[in-house]
Amino acid sequence: MIPARYGASRFPGKLMQDLGGKPVIVRTYEATKETSLFDEVYVVTDSQIIYDEIELHGGKAIMSIKEHESGSDRIAEAVEHMDVDIVVNVQGDEPFTSKEGLEQVLKLFKGEDAKKIDLASLMTEINDWKEISDPNCVKVIVDKDNFAQYFSRSPIPYPRDKNAAVQYYKHKGIYAFRKQALLDFYKLPMRTLEAAEKIECIRYLEYGKNIKMAVTNVQGIEIDTPEDLVRANKALKEENKHTVNNKFRNFPMVPKVVFGQGSFDQLSSIIAPQRKDKAPFIFLVDDVFKGNKDLVDRITLRFNDKLLFVSADEEPKTEQVDQIVKDIKSEFNYKPSGIIGIGGGTILDLAKAVSIMLTNKGSAADYQGWDLVKNKAVYHVGIPTISGTGAEVSRTTVLTGPIKKLGINSDFTPFDQVILDPDLTKDVPRNQWFYTGMDCFIHCVESLNGTFLNAFSQSYGEKAYDLCMEIFLGKEITPEDSRGKLMMASWHGGMSIAYSQVGVAHAMSYGLSYVLGTKHGIGNCIVFDHLDEFYPEDVILFKKMVSEHQIDIPKGLCKDLTDTQMNTMIDIALSLVPLWENALGENWESIMTREKLRSLYLKM
Repeated sequence: MIPARYGASRFPGKLMQDLGGKPVIVRTYEATKETSLFDEVYVVTDSQIIYDEIELHGGKAIMSIKEHESGSDRIAEAVEHMDVDIVVNVQGDEPFTSKEGLEQVLKLFKGEDAKKIDLASLMTEINDWKEISDPNCVKVIVDKDNFAQYFSRSPIPYPRDKNAAVQYYKHKGIYAFRKQALLDFYKLPMRTLEAAEKIECIRYLEYGKNIKMAVTNVQGIEIDTPEDLVRANKALKEENKHTVNNKFRNFPMVPKVVFGQGSFDQLSSIIAPQRKDKAPFIFLVDDVFKGNKDLVDRITLRFNDKLLFVSADEEPKTEQVDQIVKDIKSEFNYKPSGIIGIGGGTILDLAKAVSIMLTNKGSAADYQGWDLVKNKAVYHVGIPTISGTGAEVSRTTVLTGPIKKLGINSDFTPFDQVILDPDLTKDVPRNQWFYTGMDCFIHCVESLNGTFLNAFSQSYGEKAYDLCMEIFLGKEITPEDSRGKLMMASWHGGMSIAYSQVGVAHAMSYGLSYVLGTKHGIGNCIVFDHLDEFYPEDVILFKKMVSEHQIDIPKGLCKDLTDTQMNTMIDIALSLVPLWENALGENWESIMTREKLRSLYLKM
């Protein structure tokens, strides 16, 4: 529950102030919802303006009466007749609310003294005397078991002895209540201490309730003043740039790679040193090879190793990753020695995602984004049987989730080992060979024309671009040479975007894929065919390649879309901010409007 009063005394209307293009209260709601920790998330408000804004953004809101003295009262009114166990209060002016902090406060109800707890909350260390003495900063003191003794706007304890070693704690505005404690609060009158300090937690203490505190290092910005709002907008902008396009990139590369015809046969000896006692290797293999004895018989299974054939007919989904992980955990008592992915981009992305989710809690959807993975993945090996996607070298694993299509982009995503055997790509169907090859070509175009380009990504991008020109427009290249060179183009193209970013084609292709299920490679081709406004010379070359290899690019995909489908497609594409910033610069939103994007999709 997020209590939201429009008429805040220190900064009236603050919850509707703009923060990075959205009102503060919407940012807070979305941050809370995206944690996936709760059965339901509501904004509880006395304001029709706030109510309408939350509903406009697809959220849930509840109108309360206006006469409440505190946020707890407002929440209690809303949950009185709901069947709930734990109710969490997230302050509406904390748009940087994090999953880590919320998880921390919920864990207190699973500790040894959980039965004593009426409500739980967070505190953070503060050392700046200006903040310690600021009445807008609520301080808390606790006993030896971290149960709260008192809250105050004054410095507590008061440092009469200036040499005393005192740690001050600031109360963070996150509470988790047992429902009954909350209802008791609602029915009990305010007493003098709460009235004097205007701190609602004091009422619980005055009536003998137990408040358990946890120390957190999670820092955020509370919007108490106009100056806070300025800081928050600056922090939001810097945060996005730091995590996606920081100036100096310290990204990991694939540490080991073997290349050459027949190198696939080295797989057993390569993974042998990684084998742990009783812990299996899990082989995820494209089910197109199910009847292919030539390949399957070359996979040596030992002990309790398992081979799973996985369909690549659809783009990989977060729920598919979760199911594979669940099946592995239910079948084996030991964490796998490693995950081996054998197939095209879909299978390689699944292998990366499964290896991550075997060591990280929750759903794969929780990790869609940049640098959200905290724990190192299990050992994982990528063996591409199609070239062009760059998945074998990429720092990301692209997944379609319940609300977005976005990669798990982290330091733990890249493979620990890659085996590049051109012979494995011999029997790729002609159209598929072209689509994935064009994925590589488009990677290069978008990287080389992007605002994120640097000398490192440029050197890889230019090499991959030249190889694509030789492969798809060269006159005297043999099929054998073509296979090896496309494998290298894929690698270099993947490296180029790892240190820069893709652009317009990929952002729009993600929209097609999410709504229509269009495969990534063909989706890029469908979109790129219409992007002469952004990449004029390269679209001409692309069309020449299409003609040279007699490939039919599907048309008419978007002609019968409903308004809902079209709007969803646009929402998915526009959510990929780093791609647009790379393609069009910081002011991309003034160029790629919803109307502009709609007109481009209607061409398809």
